[in-house]
Amino acid sequence: MLARISLCLGIIAGFVLGGCDGGTPPPAPPTAQHAHEAPAPAPASAEKAGEVVARYGDSQLTSDELIVELQRLPARSRATMDADARKRFIENYVLNDLLYQEGVKQGLASAPDIERQVNDLRRRLVVQRIVKKLQDLPPVTDEQVKAYYDANGDKYSTTTIKARHILVKDEAKARELRAQLEQSPDQFAEVAKANSVDTASARKGGDLGFFGRGRMVPEFEVAAFALATPGEISEVVKTPYGYHIIQLEERRDGEQKPFDQVKEQIRATLRNEAMQGKTKEYYDQLKQASNLHIDEAVLERVAASIPEPSPGTPAAMPVHGGH
Repeated sequence: MLARISLCLGIIAGFVLGGCDGGTPPPAPPTAQHAHEAPAPAPASAEKAGEVVARYGDSQLTSDELIVELQRLPARSRATMDADARKRFIENYVLNDLLYQEGVKQGLASAPDIERQVNDLRRRLVVQRIVKKLQDLPPVTDEQVKAYYDANGDKYSTTTIKARHILVKDEAKARELRAQLEQSPDQFAEVAKANSVDTASARKGGDLGFFGRGRMVPEFEVAAFALATPGEISEVVKTPYGYHIIQLEERRDGEQKPFDQVKEQIRATLRNEAMQGKTKEYYDQLKQASNLHIDEAVLERVAASIPEPSPGTPAAMPVHGGH
């Protein structure tokens, strides 16, 4: 029974929070909320520890079980619960268990859609546990942080630049526009207005204004800050948003930020890089060991069989300032 009741907590907690404010708790929600619970109830005769707090039907709730569930509530909620709130907690607790028992009698615990959701949740939890293990890394040392700072001082400066950009989704289109701009760089603003899918900046001829380090995605930032002469145009730059062409408008060189001001930022950067590297290596090993093969012909047939969106369905738009 403890397994059944424990997994009702997500529903009950909401009742208790409302009850602690003096309001009347709402009626128990439908059993769809229990889609993740184990279908087999514990026998009523099972030996359970602690004093009996409540009896209902052939079941009972013991003090040990109740303590476990109350400890899962936020500390503030527990601290503000009075006698009435604790009673309402138990009443709703019991009501949800009765609803679960009724669902089991009706065969809902083994319904295909519930079994599917149980399996989906199990898979997600297992995957999350594996991914969490990959985050177990040795701490980044002060020596590593200082060495990175010394080697990458330009990344931690007050330098700002003003730039324009053009964003398109197709690489061939980006290269075509880049070749056009190489011949007529003074037409950059007009080409941006006519072609860029970053609508927020396209209206301004691709103008992004002034920005410093850390404002743009890494690929974009590296290419933008590598430009030295006003009017200079970057090569085509690929980011998660698509393909960019960047033109430098103005550069304002600044000073390197003090080490103490950026050391924790660098430590986080190094840790993230190490974690990404470890994760990618692990994923690559898994795929290689599994002899992964994707049949692209079958994949294309499947994609072709999916109905097109109905007319009027809005297309996905780039994120505002998708640079």
